[in-house]
Amino acid sequence: MSLFTGVYQINVRVKEIKKAVEWYEEILGLRVLKDYGKTVVLEHEGGVPVCLIEKSTHTELPDNLEGTHPVFSISPTSVEACRKTLVKRGVVVLEGGSKGHFKFKDLDGNLLEAYLPGLYQEDRFKSYR
Repeated sequence: MSLFTGVYQINVRVKEIKKAVEWYEEILGLRVLKDYGKTVVLEHEGGVPVCLIEKSTHTELPDNLEGTHPVFSISPTSVEACRKTLVKRGVVVLEGGSKGHFKFKDLDGNLLEAYLPGLYQEDRFKSYR
């Protein structure tokens, strides 16, 4: 039996909260759920909330290029449209990955990922592997 009932939220450290909130709203389409000043909780359809937390001025943002990072789910019909839209909006989309997932960066350089659920389990997604 698991000790937990689910994932409550994903925390992302940012340099400037107002600019970060604007980016996540305009670029990723998330909406503000709660605004506590230096901490803002964003929501998106059917997903775990994303909590942006403004770092203190003396703290450096962690380099998460090889470590833990938020992963957003995408639908099978919008994999390429998602990638193209992000590129069109000026997002740094990293090379690599398969057609069913890719990584990209937010305005502070935080690593994020778009992932097609079921990518490795179902035969119908075999072409995305």
